[in-house]
Amino acid sequence: MAKLKKILVPTDFSKGSETAYSVAQKISDTFGGKIDFIHVIPTLKYFNESIKRLGVPLDINKDVYPKIIDESEIKMKKSMDQYLKEKNKGKPIVKIERRPSEKIVQYAAKNGYDMIIMGSKGKDESSFVRGGVTERVIRKSRIPVFSVDDRFDPNRVKNVMMSTDSSELSLSVFPLAVAIADAYKADLTLFHVIELYGNRPEEIAITAQKGEVISIYEAIIDRVNKYLDKRKFDNIHVQRTGVTFEDEVILTDEEGSKGKTINLYTKIEKGISAHYEIDSYASENADLVVMATHGHSGFAHLILGSTAEKVAQNVRKPVITVRPDEEDFNKA
Repeated sequence: MAKLKKILVPTDFSKGSETAYSVAQKISDTFGGKIDFIHVIPTLKYFNESIKRLGVPLDINKDVYPKIIDESEIKMKKSMDQYLKEKNKGKPIVKIERRPSEKIVQYAAKNGYDMIIMGSKGKDESSFVRGGVTERVIRKSRIPVFSVDDRFDPNRVKNVMMSTDSSELSLSVFPLAVAIADAYKADLTLFHVIELYGNRPEEIAITAQKGEVISIYEAIIDRVNKYLDKRKFDNIHVQRTGVTFEDEVILTDEEGSKGKTINLYTKIEKGISAHYEIDSYASENADLVVMATHGHSGFAHLILGSTAEKVAQNVRKPVITVRPDEEDFNKA
């Protein structure tokens, strides 16, 4: 199962960014580890040049930034004291960068974080559910990004939804989805869309006896277990119960003994577009959405997959996006 021992929480001190604080603590209640806060100060390059041209005896780097950095650290420490348990408090980090989203992504990757947890919107506004900085972090990050808004209640998560197009890239998020469901003591639902004008999932044999939906369901469960075996997730296994669409995720301890059990449901819908069906189902039935950034429709090494991007921009539920590892791209 995925381990989330090191969490980075970006903040601009807005109400929107504050929504991530308690969520980070909830995750750490399960996995332990440390939570660091980061605040990125946008550079004042053009303002600094204007000051110099006017001959004002003020140096941005010496007179302004140090004070902003000190004030930012004080604010972050205060928030950490208020929202985090002492054993989980990490360090406050302040950086200066023209593009905050790029610094967040770079810092998280360079310093080995397991997850970025951030508010859907900070001070930046957008016509989308997720603001510009959050959207850019989701697009560029190579580690999982958990974006939440002020409507999210971490104490009322009953159903974690994981979308999949049945490809190995989309299934690569399964171990994390299991970890999140375990953290919230929630059920896990695999959601697949049969697009009416799209291509049938590759290599899935449809038999007349079982029909399209059952054939795809059984293939998805089989592919999940094959993925777990191939990637050596020896402590996770999907066990069929004999009830169609209702199975169990079995978690074992280090000695191989059966530990926790998570209810696993599979929901297959037919629709014109995957992102619309995902949005519709999540709005009514899920408390949190987990999805890989790439699947059949993604240009693996170039851009965020089109379905994932539309869901991340528009679904009005907390979303965790995960970019598959290079190993998954190479073997997909």
